[in-house]
Amino acid sequence: MPICQLCHKDHKLRNSHIVPEFLYKELHNNKGHLAAINGQGNKGYKPLQQGLREYLFCECCEQHFNEYCEKPFQSQWIYAHPNTLPDPWSVSEPYWIKVDYNSFKLFHLSVLFRASVSSLANFSEVSLGPHQDKLRKMILNRDPGKFWQYPIFGVAVIHHKTKKIIHSVTMAYRTKYNEHTCYSLIYGGVQWSTSVSSHRNHEFERCALQEDGNMPFHAISWNELEVFQTAATMLRNTR
Repeated sequence: MPICQLCHKDHKLRNSHIVPEFLYKELHNNKGHLAAINGQGNKGYKPLQQGLREYLFCECCEQHFNEYCEKPFQSQWIYAHPNTLPDPWSVSEPYWIKVDYNSFKLFHLSVLFRASVSSLANFSEVSLGPHQDKLRKMILNRDPGKFWQYPIFGVAVIHHKTKKIIHSVTMAYRTKYNEHTCYSLIYGGVQWSTSVSSHRNHEFERCALQEDGNMPFHAISWNELEVFQTAATMLRNTR
């Protein structure tokens, strides 16, 4: 029997999402297809009908993700009214939101953890080492840690002309911030970055989700992000 990557018990595994399916909702065309750079098909991509999946977690752990991570995030971010962020982006100063610290942070840590245990090419840059098991235990125990432990930082992704928020789901990518390793994924209209380090990243922390639930956002044009430039190059090269 295979082992669940969250509880480490022998159970039948579900075909699990890495990034939850509800974050792909706005990306489907009128045929229900997604466009994805995924290394599949004779052009390096092919239409998909759902987000990327892999057999990783048991039913019990899937329900754990759903109940304590996904449902709270949906209610605070996807179904929030009015829109959580300005759309179109119309502010020059940092835009502050307030969320439930525990569940909001656990959601983003759960996505990073799922990416770290995935063998799919889109998440190959995520390599957490000893931090992987630390995150696993935090998620199981519903413990988001202090704000400076794996701090979460977000930047709204907007169109360079219309300033409208762009909804996309990207591959995970690794960067350096003040000599600290950070992992970023774009979903829900935001580039979410997590600092993964054994030492505190003080400058990063000042812009991160705080324990009182407050979190500042700036915006960046989609064409300034390397991940979109890389995707555009790949599409041009596969025509």
